[in-house]
Amino acid sequence: MTRSRLAVFAFLAAAASAPGAAAQTLTFSADPRTRCVQLVEFWVRHGGSKSEGGTGSDTPRKSAEFDCGAGHYDNGIRTMEDLLRRNGYTIPPV
Repeated sequence: MTRSRLAVFAFLAAAASAPGAAAQTLTFSADPRTRCVQLVEFWVRHGGSKSEGGTGSDTPRKSAEFDCGAGHYDNGIRTMEDLLRRNGYTIPPV
């Protein structure tokens, strides 16, 4: 795990363990690279085990993670925000 992903994961873990923590109380970075990674990590932490549609496929998350890693941050962010919305999550604000 890269250092930035590890830092994001640590941040999310701390935020989720705080009393009364909810997606609406998290504020994500305005930096597209960081936001992209944060959204992927948010999904993995809160919804990833459910997988989209319950089919066992996590293709949208994998696609977004690839886009984030390749520098296509807007595509990755859009994919993750769509995935989160379709699964009933509130998109954490910038």
